[in-house]
Amino acid sequence: MIPTGRLWALIALLAVPMMAAGFMPGLGGAVLALDALALVLAGLDLLVARSARLEVRRLPPQRLNVGVANKVELRLVHRGARAVTVRVRDAVPESFTADPEEAWLRLPPQSETRWVYRVTPATRGRFDFGDIAVRVQGPLGLVQHERALPAGQTLSVYPDLRGANRLLLSGAMMDLVNLGLRQLRRDGRGSEFARLRDYAQGDSARDVDWKATARRGRPVTRVMESERSQSILICVDAGRSMAARVEGLTKLDHAVNAALFLAFVAVRNGDRVGLAVFADGVKTYLPPAAGRGQYRKIVDALYSTTPSLTYVDYLALFKELNVRLTRRSLLCVFTDFLDEEQAATMVAPLQRLARRHVPLCLSVKDTALQHLLRTPPSGPEEGFQHAVASELLLDREALKARVSQGGVQMLDVQPDDLSLAAVNRYLDIKARGTL
Repeated sequence: MIPTGRLWALIALLAVPMMAAGFMPGLGGAVLALDALALVLAGLDLLVARSARLEVRRLPPQRLNVGVANKVELRLVHRGARAVTVRVRDAVPESFTADPEEAWLRLPPQSETRWVYRVTPATRGRFDFGDIAVRVQGPLGLVQHERALPAGQTLSVYPDLRGANRLLLSGAMMDLVNLGLRQLRRDGRGSEFARLRDYAQGDSARDVDWKATARRGRPVTRVMESERSQSILICVDAGRSMAARVEGLTKLDHAVNAALFLAFVAVRNGDRVGLAVFADGVKTYLPPAAGRGQYRKIVDALYSTTPSLTYVDYLALFKELNVRLTRRSLLCVFTDFLDEEQAATMVAPLQRLARRHVPLCLSVKDTALQHLLRTPPSGPEEGFQHAVASELLLDREALKARVSQGGVQMLDVQPDDLSLAAVNRYLDIKARGTL
């Protein structure tokens, strides 16, 4: 039984005549009668609340996405003959954030009521949802009866696949502007002939097919497309620096989300895509292959990847790639440059790989350091933090300049821009025939 504010107010109100009974002995019996009546009313309220017949079902999405507000629906079935007021709270995993955390609902008799809330997971993996806590309020509003309705459930939290899913549902691989992803583009010209079409305003004169134009008697444009069946290897750093959190997610989660979006676009574009997860060595390796089956393998490999609290051995990674990759490939390396001493070890071997392949390094800007530098220091301690942050960012910029030499391309972007920036650069490399 959970007393409500109304019951406590009633008890406080009855305390006044009880104190007066000390000075007026004749009031004692009446006060006791009022107290007994209050207890009886609370007991009846509790009995009615306990008699409510409730059932509940949780209807989550098939898979939850990390760092995303996922919609979860609860359906409460009330089989009683009178309406009841209930307070509902779901037992979400400890690392999840629920919005709203609870709700007051009015359940009509013989009804089914829906309540929708959103849950945001902080990490990937499998998590257990517990029973659903319900407090049924009595008709007098004096007490609530709390019960746990069985609804235990295990759900999987995957990387954020919303961008890939939207492309899949669209049915149009490269109609990305219509999907709202306005930053995606395909600059330059392809290297393979696709088809002929009527000339449209804005087409370049270089693309006009003059022989077809002469035959048809009207301008005809030659449409080119990027070469297919090229090799893309996505390398994801799972070392200690990728465990740092940026805007609610680890850097590894941002890298995984971007890597999966890039893999999806490349697979749908007809390219062969592979994966390497590395830290102090290569943890997972999938050789480049084509098809949706390969994309599912990449999803399964990255689903349970967590940061290892170890140093990153770039030399071991690049030695293995030098042996395994016999075909010229685009190497997309998602990593971090905050640890200058560690990241400096990648410069020389990466530049050697650039003689045979097209390396592309991608990293997430540390927004916490940027925010710290934008905030004026209020004292000596904050001034020291400013100095350290400034030195770290200067070292990072110097290292980026070293990495981007010798044919190595470099992207260092905000967390929310990483997926689009990676796909943009991939499309740009293909359209320009660099690969």
